[in-house]
Amino acid sequence: MTELDNLVATALDLAEMAADIAARTWRSDLAVSYKPDGSSLTEADLSIEALWRERIRQRFPSHGILGEEYGAEAGRSAFTWVLDPIDGTRQFGAGLLNYASLISVCRDGHPVLGIIDLPMPGARYLAAEGRGTSFGNRLVRSGGQHDLSKAVISLANPDSFRGDCAAGYQTLRRSGRIRVFDGGAAAYGALSRGLIDVCLNGNDLDAYDICALCPVVQEAGGTISDWTGQPLSLSSRGAIVACGSSGLHAAVLEQLSMPA
Repeated sequence: MTELDNLVATALDLAEMAADIAARTWRSDLAVSYKPDGSSLTEADLSIEALWRERIRQRFPSHGILGEEYGAEAGRSAFTWVLDPIDGTRQFGAGLLNYASLISVCRDGHPVLGIIDLPMPGARYLAAEGRGTSFGNRLVRSGGQHDLSKAVISLANPDSFRGDCAAGYQTLRRSGRIRVFDGGAAAYGALSRGLIDVCLNGNDLDAYDICALCPVVQEAGGTISDWTGQPLSLSSRGAIVACGSSGLHAAVLEQLSMPA
């Protein structure tokens, strides 16, 4: 069993643990609290990440961990686990289904493994360096669309496009053939299947929102970056864009760089 095999096996184990807790919590009488920044928090966020950290420490005691709920733990190796137990807690706490659990492993800051797990309806995207992106039991590929006017575009929550990002949001909102809104991490999974051509998020993201998306998009043949075209990593924050083809990505970046 290779090092990557071990990482994948543990990541899948974490996803299974989270899926059960998240689904049971969602079906229960949800209790939602709020962090100082106004974002939502549920017991599932806390309990899932605590269990994940315990399992990672058992299997990889030298690895670092960065999670949304409990912050950063420095490691003694090149590997860092990047965790978001409930990505889309706002939707989760409102009884909606477009939430996900995000699991990633970075090597020297570069994401090499990513899982987007959708506990309801029980769907999972898995990608690892050099192994492609799988959805269920099959490998998937992003679409080859190069024409922005024909693209299916997923735009994040409009409230997330603040300051300098507002103009780019309005530009993409007027583009494409079809636009969908606030799809969360599931939209990036759909991009890896060729169902969505462009995903755009505003400047409210952190590394634990970003890292798992990168292998899922890239191993399926897509391109993902910040709005200036820079690669994403463990140190990335802020607005990102993903496209199903490199040509479409270049066209979108050109639109995003245009003055308001």
